[in-house]
Amino acid sequence: MKFKILCTIVSILAIITGIFCVLAPACFLSNYNVSLPEIGLVIFQFWGAALIGFGMLIWLARGTKDPGLQRKYALVLFIANGLSCVMAVRGQFAGANTFGWSTVGIFLLLSLSSGIFMFIKPRIR
Repeated sequence: MKFKILCTIVSILAIITGIFCVLAPACFLSNYNVSLPEIGLVIFQFWGAALIGFGMLIWLARGTKDPGLQRKYALVLFIANGLSCVMAVRGQFAGANTFGWSTVGIFLLLSLSSGIFMFIKPRIR
């Protein structure tokens, strides 16, 4: 997988998820069998806004040709998606429904994909 493709996939997933988190937080969370009080929904909307920003930054980064910058972005993606995977697993053990395992899988694949750029491919092209 090329760096540009990885960034495109991550940014589109982040932006779309962020939009759903901002516009329909209760509906989005109901997919995971989670309900929050009103203030929890507002905080979740802040998270959605941050996710949109993250996606936009990665979208803009996808065009970089500098291998050093690509490795730095890949490190950010590796850490962010790895931590998100850990939190998604934690959510599963806290009582989320089976739909949550798809989230675990997505974050795991994204983390592994960006890890390839960090640890397996010495030079990203």
